[in-house]
Amino acid sequence: MLPLKVDAVHLPLWQFGLGAGVLNAPHYRGSKTVEPLYIPVPYLIYRGDRLRVDRDGIRSKLFVSDRIKLDLSLGGNIPVPKSDESARAGMPRLDPLVEIGPALSITLWENKNRNSVVSFKTPVRAVFSVGDPIVAHQGWVISPYINFKVKMRESNALWRYGISVGPIFADAKYHNYFYEIKPAFETSIRSEYRADKGYNGSRITLTAAKNTESYFIGAFARYDNLSGASFEDSPLVETNNYWIMGIAFAWIFASSDNGVSH
Repeated sequence: MLPLKVDAVHLPLWQFGLGAGVLNAPHYRGSKTVEPLYIPVPYLIYRGDRLRVDRDGIRSKLFVSDRIKLDLSLGGNIPVPKSDESARAGMPRLDPLVEIGPALSITLWENKNRNSVVSFKTPVRAVFSVGDPIVAHQGWVISPYINFKVKMRESNALWRYGISVGPIFADAKYHNYFYEIKPAFETSIRSEYRADKGYNGSRITLTAAKNTESYFIGAFARYDNLSGASFEDSPLVETNNYWIMGIAFAWIFASSDNGVSH
């Protein structure tokens, strides 16, 4: 039975908790080497008027109108470990990436209760590696996409579902972070390679989450297709199909007494 919808949902201004999650993902987009990654999940939510911290990241509302928003958004990539069994065998590990930049959001349609929304979003982010050196700029990424979200409520639980689809573009510096092969790492089956800027592939993401006063559970599945990507001919691209799936659970230990409409 589907959860029942309501006209307005009131949630605590902030919530804090802790849990765990697992990701099942290839080492990088284009890799065939897949490993599960178990991670702690700090659950920190803040639903302020200008600053929001939620499962979509940290967002600061730089500009807001009835249908147009300009946020400051964050993203990232997991590290790529050394492996003797992948196309990167003998090459160094890659540090995790952090992405930060503005994101323009335009509401294309919403129902009268505002719990079903179709929007067009365009994040433009600078990318930085974190590790050795401590922080280094690794290029730029732009990923426009269409997003459909539904919020529903059943008893004391809030359900959220989403689907998004769109292309990705990046500069040569970002592409070479993953797909460049320097002369020192050439082999008989892996020639020197430099990637160009341009098309980075297309992406579709499905999400589902349930919130109550005491716990959160969420899951997502993402598929990227690399056909036609500017780095598709890199020897490090073993497949054009990239799947990543994850699930997380967190207990909520503390919440604010005052609530906000969500």
